[in-house]
Amino acid sequence: MNVDTYLEFLRFALNDYGSVPDSVANINWQDLLRFAKEQAVVGIYAHRILFDNDKLNDCKWLGNRPNEDNVMDWMGEVAKLRKRNHLLFEKSADIAHRFNNDGFDCCILKGQGNALHYPMPELRTSGDIDIWTWPQKEENSVRDKIGNYVRKSFPEAKMMYLHIDYPIYNKVPVEVHVYPSILNNPFRNKRLQRYFDSQSLEVSNHLVTYNSAEDCFTFPTPTDSFNRIFELCHIMHHEFDEGIGLRQLIDYFYLLRRGFTEEERQHDCKLLSNFGMFRFAAAVMNIMKNVLGLEDEYLLMPPDEKAGRLLLRDIIRGGNFGKYNKSFAHDGKDINPRRYFYKTFHNLSLAMYYPSETLWEPLFRTWHFFWRKTNK
Repeated sequence: MNVDTYLEFLRFALNDYGSVPDSVANINWQDLLRFAKEQAVVGIYAHRILFDNDKLNDCKWLGNRPNEDNVMDWMGEVAKLRKRNHLLFEKSADIAHRFNNDGFDCCILKGQGNALHYPMPELRTSGDIDIWTWPQKEENSVRDKIGNYVRKSFPEAKMMYLHIDYPIYNKVPVEVHVYPSILNNPFRNKRLQRYFDSQSLEVSNHLVTYNSAEDCFTFPTPTDSFNRIFELCHIMHHEFDEGIGLRQLIDYFYLLRRGFTEEERQHDCKLLSNFGMFRFAAAVMNIMKNVLGLEDEYLLMPPDEKAGRLLLRDIIRGGNFGKYNKSFAHDGKDINPRRYFYKTFHNLSLAMYYPSETLWEPLFRTWHFFWRKTNK
């Protein structure tokens, strides 16, 4: 598998500028599809391969035009994406409506809100629904209120520090978040949660709408300013926990390309510094610019090439949420010594770049294990 070739074609697929790369002549279209599925970015490639007749005309395939079988395989995946996205848009609107009617404010994190930033929202690879929610009336314990609400219908639902599973739909997993995301360092995490709380009213009132040929779905999602912080935190958290794939980086690519003012950029950099995320953000900027082709005007800060290479290594090695790294993948067990020590070893490789999160991670992981035992 020629990853450099696939990344070069990905950069071409994401951007309207530039010509078809010469490396297209060497692409194995079935292997590219496999790579795209592992990274959950099938729609990004398909947008160019199947729908961009201007850029990929007969004379620019460099003797390597996808054959009929290749095209049918890609079209089959696109049909699945469209069907799944329609379902996720429908359920996102439905779950937000349910919580609002039952006395909660909320917003849909990531997912379908991010899809609306894509040129063709129906081609984003969708996953589950993450909904951040809190009681409309002030409560002593938001966690207890959310837990009791979910367990009225599903008594066996498992509560974690970050969220609780809510299996209300047969084919769509739902996670109800107590917090949008977290940091391992408890002191910086406290600052982060204060920031999230300060934005809660604004994000719960930020409504977006998806219009399809047959339906119209409206639901609340975070503002761009909130997402520039939250989604970086989400990526960073998963880099230490499960792994992260290209889909999350491309979500952030499209978010940044929506633009921001210089004042907003400086404000974001100050927040990221306060939360201990500045260098990780610089690593992400390296991937944004040098891998995905994002223009300098949309970068939050100068890229960090060394940290960026390390992050890209983990992205390619593990695939979407680390599912293709067998040592990192979660097997559903509370205790897996092999995974525990592999994760510790992996995270130590990050210590030079993110010492605070690295040193706090095993402590947080151990604390969370015992917390779950006493907060079932």
